[in-house]
Amino acid sequence: RCPRPSEAIFGILRDLGGPGGRSVPLPQALEVLGARGFTPGQVSAALEEYEGLNILQVNPSRTRVTFV
Repeated sequence: RCPRPSEAIFGILRDLGGPGGRSVPLPQALEVLGARGFTPGQVSAALEEYEGLNILQVNPSRTRVTFV
């Protein structure tokens, strides 16, 4: 089964956080996600979706993704 793009993006973000990782630098995440074929629009939609679910937060300056 192929996950929805937002599910795949979330999984990659969790992997980038490492074991027990609480946050990921957003520029690094965007670079990795872009290399894996995700568009900026898909990444933005995934971040909005998971922020709405209160699973992660992006800081106001959009430099870091933090898992809650």
